[in-house]
Amino acid sequence: MNRPAGRRGSIRYTAVGTGRPVLVEQIYLISLLLITGIILIALETTALSRIRIPLFGWQAAAPSLGLLFSMAVGFLHGEREGGVTGLLCGWLSDSTTGEAMMLFPLLYFLCGYLSGTVGKRRLAHNLPSFGVFAAVGGGLKCLLAVLSASVRLGSLPPATWVWRGLIPSWILTVLFSAVVYGIVKGEQWILKPKA
Repeated sequence: MNRPAGRRGSIRYTAVGTGRPVLVEQIYLISLLLITGIILIALETTALSRIRIPLFGWQAAAPSLGLLFSMAVGFLHGEREGGVTGLLCGWLSDSTTGEAMMLFPLLYFLCGYLSGTVGKRRLAHNLPSFGVFAAVGGGLKCLLAVLSASVRLGSLPPATWVWRGLIPSWILTVLFSAVVYGIVKGEQWILKPKA
């Protein structure tokens, strides 16, 4: 017995354009986002954590792939998915850095949720618009790192740490935004119902 596909509140209804139940569609999406988030956080903390930019004194920096991923998911899939992905990626980032201050889950959640909310209502879904989100999100993460270091040190951190550590990380985050946007766009294409 087929029921109308337009109602979203129940798992008994089938997804529009497919014969699969909505629950199966959601499980596919959650599984794909979970696996991709884990892979990107692993890349951020291992292979990509040793990138060196000569202008900034050859000190290693890493792009914030987890933050970019949660914002891209919110931007392309919606605020709910962006918020949940942000919580997951923030928790993974917090646990891999060893700080355990639980600031990254909150920041990643807010960035993922707000990119979904603002992106859906105000901007076109394209790479330049997402680049703006990447720049703002990376800047917020740098600001949070400065505030966190200030609290731990009892004073402002040295300017060389900001110049050689945070600014290269922010630049790499903005540069890697195109890659992460492409990954999430590809996942969106994979999950799109085929006619």
